[in-house]
Amino acid sequence: MTLFSRLLYTIISFALLGASIVLIGVAVWRTSQGFWTGEGALDTMLDGIGLVIIAVAVADVGKFLFEEEVVADREMRRPAEARGSLTKFMSIMIVALSLESLVLIAKTSRETMGDVVYPGLLMLLAVLALVGLGLFQKLSQHATAAVPPDKDEDENDEAEKRPLAIGKPSTRSRRRPAAPAADPA
Repeated sequence: MTLFSRLLYTIISFALLGASIVLIGVAVWRTSQGFWTGEGALDTMLDGIGLVIIAVAVADVGKFLFEEEVVADREMRRPAEARGSLTKFMSIMIVALSLESLVLIAKTSRETMGDVVYPGLLMLLAVLALVGLGLFQKLSQHATAAVPPDKDEDENDEAEKRPLAIGKPSTRSRRRPAAPAADPA
């Protein structure tokens, strides 16, 4: 990967992290203002929770981009890598959609029951995204199994499985038998 793209993804990741910190600050400010003034404290708290959920999702996306594009420094050549990255990203989005729809359901159910339809549809969208992710996992399972691992990966796996020194005892902690209990008589 070129230095420019690493730098670009680093800037994007930190910008997303900064935006999530600002969102959390706004959520805390609005919630505290609602409590100090006493006007709609519960509504401002629910709004704050919604902003924090969005902030966490934005921070997770920034972290995901930084880990995948800067730290890992790989180009997704293998199906298993792409499958893992897509699963991680979609999991972030599904959790954020689910939590946001729960907050919206709690908020709208207090006002008018007719407005619960829209958050309910958002929850349905999260469930459909989860079902789609499961279907993707099932369908792509055969694609990742069909591609043989690289020669270098086989050698690395074998080196990790071998013990460091032959004949030396394992460093695993062994459980010692408990001493017999003293007779109370």
